Amino acid sequence: MRDNILSSILRVAYALIFFLCTQPAFAQGNKNLTGTWVTEKPVTYLVEFTEEHPQGEIVANNGIQILERSAILEWTLEQRPDGLITGVNNWAAFDESGTKVFEGQEALLGFFDGQAGMLSEPADEAKQTAQINFEFKIKGQNKIQGFAYNVGSVKLLAMRFELVRK
Repeated sequence: MRDNILSSILRVAYALIFFLCTQPAFAQGNKNLTGTWVTEKPVTYLVEFTEEHPQGEIVANNGIQILERSAILEWTLEQRPDGLITGVNNWAAFDESGTKVFEGQEALLGFFDGQAGMLSEPADEAKQTAQINFEFKIKGQNKIQGFAYNVGSVKLLAMRFELVRK
């Protein structure tokens, strides 16, 4: 009787340990980012005022004139087996009245480790757009949440975004 109880306890413990050890693999599911990702509605971003691009609503700030705009993003991504990502960002920016003021297509290059990632797009000197980095986490299999900021120009930029798989 005692052996049966001990054997049953060991079987339950083994099953529990197996389940806990394999749970991350099951929970991750398909976290490959290959595909098209879009913003469902325009996202707000803040950008430093420049004379070349004065559109947007002025935001109170100490010392620097900041404008509020909105944007839509559409990422077409291809994730390699090693986690490196190549892609394209088709975007459009709107002023406070909803009028499209800019649009473009930028290359994307980055990585994804199954939980979080980063994509970078180059600066476009001809159009005077900043180099933007997008840092993100995946939420389920079909949602990306993150923030963006510039690194390749003197113009400040900050954005929070959410993309869904198309």
